[in-house]
Amino acid sequence: MHQNSYSQSYMNHFGFLGLLLSLLILNLSDTHAQEFSIQIDSDTLAGVGIRHISWSSVEPRWSGDLIIADWNATNSLKTIKANQQLLGYEKTQVMAQNYAHSTRKNVIAAINGDFYKRGGVPVHSQVIEGEILKPAVSRDALAITEDGSFHMGNFRYLATLSQSDKRIELDGLNQARGENELVLYNSYYGDSTKTNAYGYEILLKQLSFKPINEAESFLVVEQTTATQGLIPEGHVVLSAHGNRIADLKSISVGDTVEITHQLSYLSVPEDSTYFDYPIVEFIGGSKTFIRSGKVDGNWPERHPRSAIGFNADTTKVYLFTVDGRQEHSVGMTLTEMGQVMKKFGVWHALNLDGGGSTTLILNDKVVNAPSDATGQRWVSNALILVQEDQ
Repeated sequence: MHQNSYSQSYMNHFGFLGLLLSLLILNLSDTHAQEFSIQIDSDTLAGVGIRHISWSSVEPRWSGDLIIADWNATNSLKTIKANQQLLGYEKTQVMAQNYAHSTRKNVIAAINGDFYKRGGVPVHSQVIEGEILKPAVSRDALAITEDGSFHMGNFRYLATLSQSDKRIELDGLNQARGENELVLYNSYYGDSTKTNAYGYEILLKQLSFKPINEAESFLVVEQTTATQGLIPEGHVVLSAHGNRIADLKSISVGDTVEITHQLSYLSVPEDSTYFDYPIVEFIGGSKTFIRSGKVDGNWPERHPRSAIGFNADTTKVYLFTVDGRQEHSVGMTLTEMGQVMKKFGVWHALNLDGGGSTTLILNDKVVNAPSDATGQRWVSNALILVQEDQ
């Protein structure tokens, strides 16, 4: 498949002429037609196959940044979490720095991620290198599979425990255990389950590590009625209350069981068919506002915004931000952001957390203008663009 013709001519143009200004003219038809122009203020090479574009508009007053990267085996998207815990806040830049320091990998860029709740818990699910942090909700998300392909849209969550011909559904993941519930806890929840004395727990050592939607093997190493069961590294805890205790008591120390976390993908919103792909990275947003080239914005107020996108043949990935709530830039509606991103060649896009959270990092520098007076906001999670050594 060929790349969007405008995007191809644009990239060729700037490949030859460097910082020469270019105009993008587009029509917006929300309640009435609106015509405006986007000026390219700078277009620079940020790495092999990676470009940083700063752009602006006079009317409306907009200022934004865009990172376009080749989507291939050299460049990969990873999700990161503040403090590497379900609870916690950190600046996007700090999360990217911590990842680079701990892995010794080359983090080229980072963008803030999902909306979040009190305590820094992301609204949606998150998967980091195949390990899941919390269940999914009924909002859109981005999933990256084992082979590097992506899926953007709605997902549903189901977790099961299997042993021989026995299959047990779990009630939750990394959350407070309720009445008559069976909940799984991993190390992203902390060093213990924080449960009370009215339950029953088993400790399991992980024997195999698989992507989401594939079964992982565990060895049962301990059974206990003690409170706040510890979660050692490389282990998970299953905690039951009430009528779910019998499910765990049917399993003995020394048994091997399988646990499967399913994040099933609804590819067509009008359909009810879900697909299970081997997911290794997953992060939430609010809406897939560009789907196969069709813009469908549902947020009419202008705010600072962040988005992740791909072109039609999925050879390019886009990290997009627009400043807002400031004199130099008023922010965008979701429809306006979709129309502008399309002109840069985006064919699929997910809206991320915006407002004061909007932050774009390039080579460890903040390239946008965060709207909070204090600068970068402390957020829940982020997406990073990692480049393998050439």
